[in-house]
Amino acid sequence: MAEKAVHTSARSAHEIDMLHGPVFGKYIRFILPLAFGYILQLLFNAADIIVVGRFAGAASLAAVGSTTALVNLYLQIYIGIATGVNIVVAGAYATGNHEKVSNTVHTAIGMALLCGAVFLGLGLLTVRPILIAVGSPSDIIDLSALYMYIYCIGMPASVIYNFGASILRSIGDTKRPMYYLVAAGVVNCVLNVISVVIFHLGVAGVAIATTASNYISAVLVMNALLHEDSSLKVELKKICLDRAVIRDILKSGVPIAVQNSFFTIPNIMIQSAVNTYGSVYVAGNAASQSIEGFQIAFLNANGIATATFLSQHTSAGKYRRADSVLRMILISSVVMSLAIGLCFFVLRFPLLGLYNRDPEVIGIGARRLTIMVMTDFMDVTMCNLSNAIRGYGRYFPPTLITLIFVCGFRMAWLMLLWPFFHTYEFIILAWPVSWILAITVLTLYYLHTRGMFPKEDLC
Repeated sequence: MAEKAVHTSARSAHEIDMLHGPVFGKYIRFILPLAFGYILQLLFNAADIIVVGRFAGAASLAAVGSTTALVNLYLQIYIGIATGVNIVVAGAYATGNHEKVSNTVHTAIGMALLCGAVFLGLGLLTVRPILIAVGSPSDIIDLSALYMYIYCIGMPASVIYNFGASILRSIGDTKRPMYYLVAAGVVNCVLNVISVVIFHLGVAGVAIATTASNYISAVLVMNALLHEDSSLKVELKKICLDRAVIRDILKSGVPIAVQNSFFTIPNIMIQSAVNTYGSVYVAGNAASQSIEGFQIAFLNANGIATATFLSQHTSAGKYRRADSVLRMILISSVVMSLAIGLCFFVLRFPLLGLYNRDPEVIGIGARRLTIMVMTDFMDVTMCNLSNAIRGYGRYFPPTLITLIFVCGFRMAWLMLLWPFFHTYEFIILAWPVSWILAITVLTLYYLHTRGMFPKEDLC
């Protein structure tokens, strides 16, 4: 009886039981708070861009927008490692190995503290050299660098939040991370108005607001883990850096981090190509990217759902059920993406008008938005297939496939073809064409991987 009580206390009251019963309702319960959380983050970023664009001018809008690829370069690296935390915790939790769950949680927090310090230092050292390397227009480079220097101060908090949120999401708890983003986002929006509209701090003001909100979300997620009533509970004295756990986290997380970071290399090249058209194109491109992010929020949510659900199912030996889960996620995510993309296409001009009133900026943004939102369903499919393969313990192959057929292809597209088809639209087409290639190869590799495991459930 005592043993049963210990086992029960190791389970979380916020858990979603992914392994038993109908899946679709649990999938919706998982992704909606997660997607909404991403949307909140994007709304805060959009608030930065809208406030600075409307009250500080097009140059400030371009300055913040031109940092998008650089911010993603840092962000995607530690989000990739945080996904490794999610996969390891989800697998241990599904098998009832709560000692490993606790050890993984405490090691993950230790890694977050270390990574946060490293990213702060690297960020401050590399901001201006990278902006210069990508050809940031001379009339906005000082403003862009100012934004990034302040943003970097908030990176340790961002790392802690993402690692902590991944721990909670590994058992299906996507609601609490969303609540914490709501609180942080309200602060962000209020500080945006105060710093930009009232105190006229411009780019510095929105950066300060973003940094403050990062620290609030980090404090809230840590508070939740410190007061958790399951094996996810964090005790400060137990925070450690267990080598075996670090190895497991890095084994699954580093390939994702490498993939995510290499994604930003062709994206930075694309930003550099856009920069050659001048600050008006940079502004229009930035506004479109901000809107696209709301669609991509569902991509990210579905990707994490695929990794979490399949990791739990394959760890528990439920292979046939994993097949039906993946089919459901693939179909549902494509329908979601197409529906959202159609709405954005219809409303593209008024949406872009929220960011800047210049008709030229709006027109340029609409040219990009039309291509991207109507083809994003392919990006969702690519992401889900990659994470499905990782759910079967194959971490490096999807990364290699993505590096070759997405990153490598886009770089070749810009270097070899763009000089002959020197239009803005041709730059943007690099995205959907690369998704088609990657989906084809990932599908073949997934079928190969799935064939190596039993067709039926083992339990």
